[in-house]
Amino acid sequence: MFEFITNNDRGQVGIGTLIVFIAMVLVAAIAAGVLINTAGFLQSQAESTGEESTDLVSERIEVTSSVGIVGPSGAGSTPSTLDEIRVTVVGAPGADDIDLTETTIQAVGPGGQQNLVFTDNTVDDSVSQVSGTDLGQSSQIATGTQTLQVSVGNDGGSYSGGDTLEIDHPTISDPITKEIEASDTDSTFTIDISAIDTSSSGTISTTVTGSTTTFSAPDDTSIVDPAPDFSASSVSNTEIGLSTEIAKGQEKIKVRIGSASGYSGGETLEISDSGSTPPVERTIEASDVDSTITVDISKLDTSSTGPDKITAEMAGTGNTYSVPGSGADIVDSQQKVSELKANEFAIGSNNAFISDPVLDEEKQFTILLNPSSSAFDDGSAFGEGNDATLDIVSPAGATTQVELNAPDLFSEQGEAIRL
Repeated sequence: MFEFITNNDRGQVGIGTLIVFIAMVLVAAIAAGVLINTAGFLQSQAESTGEESTDLVSERIEVTSSVGIVGPSGAGSTPSTLDEIRVTVVGAPGADDIDLTETTIQAVGPGGQQNLVFTDNTVDDSVSQVSGTDLGQSSQIATGTQTLQVSVGNDGGSYSGGDTLEIDHPTISDPITKEIEASDTDSTFTIDISAIDTSSSGTISTTVTGSTTTFSAPDDTSIVDPAPDFSASSVSNTEIGLSTEIAKGQEKIKVRIGSASGYSGGETLEISDSGSTPPVERTIEASDVDSTITVDISKLDTSSTGPDKITAEMAGTGNTYSVPGSGADIVDSQQKVSELKANEFAIGSNNAFISDPVLDEEKQFTILLNPSSSAFDDGSAFGEGNDATLDIVSPAGATTQVELNAPDLFSEQGEAIRL
């Protein structure tokens, strides 16, 4: 009727069992923490990898054409080298906007291998190392530049330091200063001039104040516009305006037509140079009214600079449009393909580089390469029978490769040949 509990039937109790239980809980918690951390790391890595893979697809650049412009005749009175290499690019279908200023090009050609980066001007802002008691600085800088290079001579090794270099410009109240120490002699250094407004043309003066040195002050640095003003001048309703400036050697000019209504077309616009070349004619149609048109002036002489070198007039009686008396100035351009350095490429056209090219599915841009420098030059410019490879790398790392193969025989200067 009664059950008797013996020692063999009793449960385990006490501190030992509790320790085992706590240990099991801790092990389980640690294992769970490791699993959660590992899962989180793998998720983050997967997201990052997915984003990078998406960027590689969405920032892909496509090449639509690659051509070379034949240069002047060489030995034997036949052209054999190129003046320009032009590669036209567009965004791949579905691609996001691509900032071409952050794009790089890896070129391999007859002259070796070179990485090219974007530039929008070819102003030579370098400075040669000076000697003795001279002080040198860049003779020119492009508008918008924020640094200036200065070279200090060695003064025969006797300079002990203590004088002040002062850089001045009308847009700042106090000069930018730098103490010239003994360690600065016989060296070239870069000075931050971002406090100066370099958005427009002008000059920057540099002087040395003090009594412990005889370093002489250099000539002023000129702030120059890399490109002419290609925009057409503003006009009234019944006027026609030309580009304010064009670059020496330029082959096109912009013309702005007024917005007067009722024009039926038929008038002839004549654009002339200052010589005896026959004028270029363009019929003004009703569709040209209140718009800016581009006129080919390659037949005119734009080989020399000067004010009002290109003028225009209207012939006919069908409308009342008039052409202002002043013409377009021909000026030197600082944006030349032939001046691109070994590690540079530009976007746009010769004499007219673009400063902010952003590629999308609708826009296309032309990459400009100098065939006389970098990987293209093996003692002579890229030319007949040469080949090269370009890897165009977008900011996200997507790479587009293009092969450039020049034909074995060129015909005449100025022709465009497919590469």
